[in-house]
Amino acid sequence: MSAFTPFQQPFCQLGSTFFRHCQPEPLVDAHWIARNEALIAQHAIAFDDKTLLNLASGILDDSHEPIAQKYTGHQFGYYNPDLGDGRGLLLGQGSQQHDIPYDWHLKGAGRTPFSRGGDGRAVLRSCIREYLASEAMAGLGIPTSRALSVVSNQETVWREGPEARAALLRLTPSHIRFGHFEWAAEVGADASKQLADYVIAQHFVHLADSPNPYAALLRQIVVSTAQLIAKWQSVGFNHGVMNTDNFSILGETFDYGPYGFLDDCQIGYICNHSDHAGRYAYNEQPQIGLWNCQVLAASFANLIPSEATRSAIINDYVSEYNNHYIHLMRQKLGLTQTQPSDKELVAKLIVLMDKHRLDWSCTWRELAQDFEAQQASQLSDYQAWWRDYQARLDFETSSENDRNMLILNNNPQLILRNYIAQEAIERAESGDTHWVDDLRQALQNPFEVSTQWQDYSNRPSLQQKGLRLSCSS
Repeated sequence: MSAFTPFQQPFCQLGSTFFRHCQPEPLVDAHWIARNEALIAQHAIAFDDKTLLNLASGILDDSHEPIAQKYTGHQFGYYNPDLGDGRGLLLGQGSQQHDIPYDWHLKGAGRTPFSRGGDGRAVLRSCIREYLASEAMAGLGIPTSRALSVVSNQETVWREGPEARAALLRLTPSHIRFGHFEWAAEVGADASKQLADYVIAQHFVHLADSPNPYAALLRQIVVSTAQLIAKWQSVGFNHGVMNTDNFSILGETFDYGPYGFLDDCQIGYICNHSDHAGRYAYNEQPQIGLWNCQVLAASFANLIPSEATRSAIINDYVSEYNNHYIHLMRQKLGLTQTQPSDKELVAKLIVLMDKHRLDWSCTWRELAQDFEAQQASQLSDYQAWWRDYQARLDFETSSENDRNMLILNNNPQLILRNYIAQEAIERAESGDTHWVDDLRQALQNPFEVSTQWQDYSNRPSLQQKGLRLSCSS
């Protein structure tokens, strides 16, 4: 059951080591760009339009005590001790869904003590991208923070050029990142214990009675992270900035920046043109997820003194990722049974897709169609793979119709390709804001799209492919 409750700030229990009180620099005379009516309904949010617009713009009354959280983190492999909420404020826990309290966070709220010389603003481009990506991932069944709204006004901010200021309301049960534990470890053992106890009490109550609650907490985070990365890989999602301060303890996709979904299959795809070394390339994501969990485990040293125990938990990442990944890929192939050759079958198809630069999403989905006529007759090396696939189907007990339905239900027809997100941005900038929410609604049901979106579910043109972005937002 969902319910709306007055804003509370339980995070303040942790004390000023972990946050600073801070008031927003509001967007004056803001207007709606997008409102997620489905999410508003799910959370039983009963604000009138003006009150919700004020919240989304950073115009708060005296009942609110917004805070900027302090954390640290590893950015592109290097530790940065000076991080924190530099342009976002935690407004507090403001709603519930299924009896789970949700944080409300205002991104683009203005300068904070952790802005490090930045202006604390967000721009319309990045807010629309996060708004759409959050809801696209939710539609795909991938854990993610959610986006309630985007507002903008006439204020101009400078990034790679002049852009419209905007703000985004983000909802998630927790904004605690791996970087919070890194910061706590730097402060000392008491801070680590205080943070871990808070996280267990707030989010993982079932772990409190474990023989070693801190080990259970670390394992919970590691396992959910491994499952998340496997899901990313299965849909061809490239996050772009997998710094530890961008990783949620809940195993949710978090802090959307220069992300991208694969157009053509390029296993070394780099969506972030600021990532010159390709640290966060698509094919590096499973290893980076492991690396981030190793960093997190190191920050648990005050809580779990045994290095052997921490290492054993980290080993769970590899097995959990591998098991979850192959499970997802079997579903994409329409397979319900398990065979030892499945991993090789999947790997061979991806190699062929990469070699021939075949569209990631369309190629999988076409397995439920006349795949042999569309692909195998044109590409000779596909014929061998197709024969292997047909031989593998001999071990299945499901009907062809059931198999095709499984394929179609696990391979989206519509994904948020970068050119589609860019079209939404350009339409909003020209005043057509309704299209943003029309697209959001379509992305929330990506496995079966209406005629309106049929063209956007096809292979993109050469001009539409491969749009890459920077970290600027």
